[in-house]
Amino acid sequence: MSFSAADPLLVFLMRDLRLDIGFGGLFGMLPIMALGVAAPLGAILSRNISPRKLIIYSLLFSLIGVIWRSYGGVLGLFGGTVIIGLGLGIAGSVILGVAKQVLPDHLPELMGAYTACVSLGTAVGAGCAAPLALALGGWQHGLVFWGLPLLFATLLWTELTLQTKHTGMQQRVLHTPMLPLLKNAQARMITLFYLFRVAGAWLLIVWLSTLMRDRGLAIVEAGLVLSFATACQIPGSLLSGILMQRLGDARALLTPGIVLTIGACWGLLKAPLQLWMLFAALLGLGLGCVFSIGMTLITQSQDNEDATVALSGLAQGVGFTCGGLLAWMGGLCMQWEHRDLWMGIIYSVFALAGLYCGLRSTNFHPAGKTQSTSLH
Repeated sequence: MSFSAADPLLVFLMRDLRLDIGFGGLFGMLPIMALGVAAPLGAILSRNISPRKLIIYSLLFSLIGVIWRSYGGVLGLFGGTVIIGLGLGIAGSVILGVAKQVLPDHLPELMGAYTACVSLGTAVGAGCAAPLALALGGWQHGLVFWGLPLLFATLLWTELTLQTKHTGMQQRVLHTPMLPLLKNAQARMITLFYLFRVAGAWLLIVWLSTLMRDRGLAIVEAGLVLSFATACQIPGSLLSGILMQRLGDARALLTPGIVLTIGACWGLLKAPLQLWMLFAALLGLGLGCVFSIGMTLITQSQDNEDATVALSGLAQGVGFTCGGLLAWMGGLCMQWEHRDLWMGIIYSVFALAGLYCGLRSTNFHPAGKTQSTSLH
C-alpha cells in the first residue's frame, strides 16, 4: 500500500515541488529498480541476520522511508521512495524462505494467497491515496498515513518471531550464495521467466492508460482499466494457487495463463472499446495466475530455506532490474507510428519468451517433485 499510494498523487507532488516531466519519469522507475537491488541484498543480509528478524528490520526501514518521503521535500520524495523499496524488497525476498520452512506442502496455495495480498495492497493504496490526501488536508499527510499498515505488519511479525522462540522453531542465519545458481539450468530458466514476466507487466502498468486514452476512453475510465485489472488479479491468484496444489504441476496453468494475458492485451488494444471491462478482467486473471506461478516455481524448485532465499534473491534481483530496463526499452515504441500495434507485438514477445523459460524450468524433474539444489 505504501508503495502504490504515491503514483496517483504524482501530479500534486510535481506541482508543489516544482518538478518537470523528466523527474516524473525517473520517479516512476525508482520503485522497480529499488526492488531489484533489494532482492539479492536480502539474500546477503540473511547470512548474518535470521530471516524473521530481517523482515522486522526491513519493515521498520520502510516506515522511516514513508516518513521521509512525506515531509522531506524533493530529496525525501526520491530518497524515501528508494528506502521504502529497499525495505519491502528485502522482506519480499526472504519471506519466500520462511514460507518454504513453515508450509512446504502448501506452497502453491500460499504463493497464490501471497500474490493476491500484493495485488490487494496495490489496489487499495492506489485507489484510496487521493481521497485520503484530500480528507487529511494534503498529500504529505496522505502519504504518511500509509505508514500505519507497515507499523501493524511490524508489530505482527515481532509477535510471530517471539512465538517461534518459545516453540523452539529454528531461527538461524542462512547460507545463501547466489553465484552457484548461475550454473544450474533450472535456476537460470526461472530467473529468465521472472525477468520477462516483470518486463511485460511493467510495460502495461506504465503505458496501458495512455493507450486506452488514445483509443478514446475518458481519462477517468482509462485509469480504471489498470485498476480493474489489478483487482482481478486477486481471484486469479487465489484460484491458480488452489489449482496448482490439486494438479501438482505449474505447467498445467502456465500456458493458458500466459495465452490469456496475450489475448486480453490485444483485446484492450484492438477490440470494440465497449468491451474494455471484459478484457481488463481477463488480463487481471491471467496476470494473477502468472505471478503466482512465478513465486511457486521459486519455492518449489529448491529443497530448503537457504536455497529458496538464494534463488529468490537472484530471480527477483535480475527480474526487477533487467525486466524494468527491458520494459523501458519496449516503451520506446510509444514514439512510433501505430504505437498500439507495436505495444501489442512487444508485449506478446515478452510473454512468449517467459512462457518458453517457464516451461523449460519445469522440465528438470518429475511434475510435482522438488529438485534438490545443493548450495554447500
